[in-house]
Amino acid sequence: MIRTFVRTLGIGLVYLVASGHVGSPNTWFEGNAGPYPVTVEVQTAGVVPGIAKVFVRVTGEALTGVTVQANKFDASGAAPPAESAQPVAGDPGLFSGKLWMMSGGSNSVTVSVNGKKGHGKVVVPVVVVAYSRLGLAAPMGIGLAAMGLFLFAGLVTIVGAAVREGSLPPGEVPTDRTRKRARIAMVLTSVILVTLLASGWRWWNSEDTAYERNMYKPLSSKAEVVERNGAKLLQVSITDSAWVHRGDTAWLARNGRNQWTPLVEDHGKLMHLFVISEDGSSFAHLHPSSRDSVVFPSNLPSLPPGRYRVFADIVHESGFTHTLVSPLVLSAIVPQLVPEKADPDDSWLIDAKRNDGTRATLADGTTIDWLKPSELVAGRPSPLRFAVRNRDGSPGVLEPYMGMAGHAVVQREDGSVFVHLHPMGTISMASQMAFALRQPGDTIRGRLGKRVSDAEASAMSHASVPASSVSFPYSFPKEGPYRIWVQVKRDGKVLTAAFDAKVAKEREPRS
Repeated sequence: MIRTFVRTLGIGLVYLVASGHVGSPNTWFEGNAGPYPVTVEVQTAGVVPGIAKVFVRVTGEALTGVTVQANKFDASGAAPPAESAQPVAGDPGLFSGKLWMMSGGSNSVTVSVNGKKGHGKVVVPVVVVAYSRLGLAAPMGIGLAAMGLFLFAGLVTIVGAAVREGSLPPGEVPTDRTRKRARIAMVLTSVILVTLLASGWRWWNSEDTAYERNMYKPLSSKAEVVERNGAKLLQVSITDSAWVHRGDTAWLARNGRNQWTPLVEDHGKLMHLFVISEDGSSFAHLHPSSRDSVVFPSNLPSLPPGRYRVFADIVHESGFTHTLVSPLVLSAIVPQLVPEKADPDDSWLIDAKRNDGTRATLADGTTIDWLKPSELVAGRPSPLRFAVRNRDGSPGVLEPYMGMAGHAVVQREDGSVFVHLHPMGTISMASQMAFALRQPGDTIRGRLGKRVSDAEASAMSHASVPASSVSFPYSFPKEGPYRIWVQVKRDGKVLTAAFDAKVAKEREPRS
C-alpha cells in the first residue's frame, strides 16, 4: 500500500515537472478587454474534471461587473453560462471566480468587463490537463474505514436478527433452528457484502488505472547533434508514436490515442527552442525549420561543451501548447554555421556570470535594469519589469522582437521549472487567435491554422513596442533559486541579459 502511494506520488510529480510550461501550470495574460486593461491569472486544478480559480485585475473606473466563462476548443454544444467574479476584499480592482473545467485539452476562459466605458471582453487560452492525483487525507481515510466496518457489522447483525426473530410472536424465544438459519443468513450476507466490496475495489482500481493512463504526458522527443553538408546542426525530433502516426486513424484507434491537430506558427516560428546549460551559464534561443513537423534541425551556435537541457515550445491548431524536454550533451565541437539557412531571430548568451543584482550590461554596451520588488514569494504575482538605458543613462529605444517588446525565460536552478514568457503572459499568440478565429465549419484540419498564421503575420507586421521598457506578468510556482533571461532587440540585433533570483516559500496560499 505504501509502495503504491509512493509510486503514485512519484508519477504525479513527474507529470507536473514534464507538463507544458514545465512546472509552471498557471496561465497568465496581460492585455485589454475592450477599453479595460486587464491582468488574468488562471489556476487550474491539476485534475480533470476540476475547478479552476480565476483572478482578474482590472484597471478602470466605475466598474459594474466582471464575469468569467469556460469553453472547450472543440465543444459541440453551447458554452456554459458565465459566472460572476467577486471583488476581493482589501484589494481594489481585483476580482476572483471559480470555473468547472470538465474535460482536458485546449480550453479557454472568456473574461467580460462592464463599466462606464461600456462592455469589453477577451479570450484567454488555457491548457487543461490532469497532471496530479488527489490523495485521501489519513484522518478521513481512517474515519471512512471505521464507518465502513460499523455499517458492515450493523447490516450483518440486522439481517441475522431479522431472520432469527422477525417472524416470532412477542415474548417467544428463538429455537435452535431459527438461530441456525440466522447464522447462515449472516454468513451469506457477509459473503455478498465482501463480494460487492471486492468488485467495487476492482472497479475503483480500474478507474484509477485509466485515469493514470490518461494523465498528461508530453510528447517524447530527442535532441542530438547531427552533421549535414559539412555543418553541425542541432536536431530535435518528436519521437512520440502518437505524433508519428498522427495520420493513421486505425493505429490511433487500436492504441487508444487521440489524433493531434497540426502545428501552427507562433510569433512566426513553428518551434521556439531553448538550449540551457545545466549550470545556467550558457543560453540559446533558436528557431528550427521542419519539412514534416517531426524533425526540426537548426544551426548550432558555438556553445561550450557540457550537459544541457533542451526545451522546445510548439503550438497545435487547437491552441494546445507543448513544451518538449530533452537532455543534450555537447562535446568540444566547432559548429560551422550556414548563414543563408540561419534564422535571423536566433540568439544566445555564453558564459554569463552570476548576477544577483538588478542591472546587466548588454552586448551593445547599453544597460538593462530589473525593476525588482523587495521580495519574491512563490505563488504571489511577481511581474518581471525591465528598463533599457543608453550609455548616457537616457531611455533606450526598443524594436519589435518577433512582434513584441521582448521575450523572457525563467528556469529554476534544478530545471524543475521552465517557462517562456511574453509581455502578454504565458499564453501564445497563436493559441489566442485559434479561439478568436475558429468558426463552426472548421472541421478540416489545417484550414484554421492557415488563417491563424495569416492573422498573426499581419499583427506582427503592425506591432509597436514601448520606447524603453518591457514587462512580463508571472508568479513563481515554488521557492528556490532561479535564473531569468530577458531578450530585447535594438538596432536590428537581439540582446540577452541574465539575472539570478531567490524566491521565498509561499506563506499563505491565495484563496
